[in-house]
Amino acid sequence: MRRSRPLLRTTLFLALLLPLLGGLAVSCSPVRYIMMTASTTGAGPEAQPPLPGVDDGLSGWLQARPDVDLLISQTLYGAPLPPGEVRVTEHRVIDANAYNGAGRLEMLRLSITLPGNGQGAIDLALVLPNSSTEAAPVILIPSDCGLQAQLRRSDIPPNRNPVPSYCEPSGSRLEEYASSFFGEYVVSPPLEQILRRGYAVAAWHESDIAPDRASLHAETLRSLGLDPAAPDRPGVIGVWAWMMSRVADVLETEEAIDSEQLAVMGHSRRAKAALLAGARDERFSVILAHQSGTGGASLHRDNLGEPIGSITEGYPHWFVPGYADYADREDALPLDAHYLLALIAPRSVLLGNSWRDVWSDPAGAWRAAEAASPVWSLYDVEGLNQTRLDEIDVSGHIAYHIRPATHGVRGEDWDAFLAFLDAQLQTRSGPEP
Repeated sequence: MRRSRPLLRTTLFLALLLPLLGGLAVSCSPVRYIMMTASTTGAGPEAQPPLPGVDDGLSGWLQARPDVDLLISQTLYGAPLPPGEVRVTEHRVIDANAYNGAGRLEMLRLSITLPGNGQGAIDLALVLPNSSTEAAPVILIPSDCGLQAQLRRSDIPPNRNPVPSYCEPSGSRLEEYASSFFGEYVVSPPLEQILRRGYAVAAWHESDIAPDRASLHAETLRSLGLDPAAPDRPGVIGVWAWMMSRVADVLETEEAIDSEQLAVMGHSRRAKAALLAGARDERFSVILAHQSGTGGASLHRDNLGEPIGSITEGYPHWFVPGYADYADREDALPLDAHYLLALIAPRSVLLGNSWRDVWSDPAGAWRAAEAASPVWSLYDVEGLNQTRLDEIDVSGHIAYHIRPATHGVRGEDWDAFLAFLDAQLQTRSGPEP
């Protein structure tokens, strides 16, 4: 009888949930997208406007690239933050044989000083593989629910700042339901698998500096020495991308880390930040952007995914304020997602998707990758080598991964991420942008 209780709880949960989803499905709620399936061919309007300078070869693109970078800031994410000065004020070993002996868990305390009396601090967890004494490639993975949840450890500092409402204590019933619906790795990555593959992990709680709450964003900007009323003030996506680069500053000084092999992974809203970090910081060799959606890798103009009006109304603090001006007039945008992807060339980017995550517009991400791919060719490296959405090819510097189910992070996603990392970190070549 005891064995049947998890199944019974799940059955009861679905009995309550499915009628609710059914009612919402007939409304204009985003929940109705759960009932839909993405295009199997990636069909839809082509990416517009064309990338500037590409027809004039590499020199033309390099001349146009700074203007594209500026346009990304003005339209989507806000002005880049100043780098600031990063210091390690504390560094201690938590567990030399963590995750069944696969890794060594260390904690670092980072102090960041910016112009205008700006200050910030990050508790950084660094997990190093025990399988090798050589410097390891590292995957940077920001956390939304905090390090204790992400690393599944109670012996590290607790959250100092707010977490989203969906974050629940490990082992709770809500966590069980969330894992079954959104995937077993939506909060915590498969650390032992990653470590035994030879990769280190750098993790931190984004709310250490920038909580994901509109009511707190002005306070975040003031603490960093920025004016929250400035029309080009960065959104929280921009602050998170800046935090990724500050973590990279420290990892470059760690002897146990191969500073030439820095990868950054993000899911959903954090995938938007990972793409921006890759576009702005050339130290990131590989970007793993999973289900980044609108304001990330998916095109705006096809009207298949989340519209600008919805995302800016629900999350006004994510982007530069002027992004909301394009609500219901996406065709007026002076750029689209392929501009953001092109800024990553000639480095490597994987776009993760799922068939039923139509709100994130997998087909739009596919066409953005197709439109950006010629920029890689300008550097004499391969961009997107795939001709089908459902057959990932990790040999190109752009790869597209899609699986069944909905929004979340699952085992097959991490299998794709690690396969791409293996391929790209062994074969990276080509001139720098």
